[in-house]
Amino acid sequence: MAFRTLTDEDTSIQDNAIRGTNEDAITSKLSAVNAGYIQDDYSSLQKFYKYFEIDFPEITAKKAAIIRKNKELSEIIGDDARIGRGGTEIYGSDYCLLSGDLRDFIEDLVPRLESNGFDRSLSTLFLSECVMIYMDPMNSNKIVEWIGANLNTAMFIVYEQILPNDAFGSVMLQNLKYRNIELRGIHAYPDLESQKDRYLSRGWTHAEAVDMNEIYDIYIDPKEHARISKLEMLDELEEWRLLASHYCIAWAYKVSNESQKVSYDSVNFENFKKKSPDHSIKNTGD
Repeated sequence: MAFRTLTDEDTSIQDNAIRGTNEDAITSKLSAVNAGYIQDDYSSLQKFYKYFEIDFPEITAKKAAIIRKNKELSEIIGDDARIGRGGTEIYGSDYCLLSGDLRDFIEDLVPRLESNGFDRSLSTLFLSECVMIYMDPMNSNKIVEWIGANLNTAMFIVYEQILPNDAFGSVMLQNLKYRNIELRGIHAYPDLESQKDRYLSRGWTHAEAVDMNEIYDIYIDPKEHARISKLEMLDELEEWRLLASHYCIAWAYKVSNESQKVSYDSVNFENFKKKSPDHSIKNTGD
């Protein structure tokens, strides 16, 4: 496999393409909500001590504008929220939207997080939905390492693509390449075991990873299976399962003492496979 050094122009083109995937995600989620697959009751979410969100300035500017124009969203973040950095950031008592590049996480973002209330002493949950997969592993690994070295208690949850080397994975990468999108981290963490090792090899206490087929087959309530099966006809089941096998959820936690492990070991999906008959999606060939 040949490698070449990316130029500034290459990086800029790919960054713009990656920003475009944000619109894809919004459209996909909206379609799922409209079809009845999921609900988006954001206003009923239990509040954390503080919620931080980081994205490119072009994305955070849109988010900040939407929040300012929406009364319900504005009420959620509170009257004390301030706008900064030319409308790309929001600073509230329990919500903070920061613009930045995760490749500069330690040098740029950590100081700004801490100046806006990020507390290393508090247990912190980090969420990454198809984010680190776009980064060079050298940069994403620095984030994992920094969190593990600087927080006493933390949990990391990621959702991203896997299995780049089979036929489906090769086509998936080729289709993304046509859009100038490169999954720079997928070959470093190509399967479930390597996803777990990303954390375990860097001193995290425990890690797990499952693909989306396992999520559906084992950890989704059969009643939900029955409900969504009535929403629309899904006749390409084999293709759906193939796609689902190429996406995973991985999670890891890091604690500073053994007594804390009990709480984090209890963080698991509810296993419906042990409770009921098989409701997994299978291709019958009919």
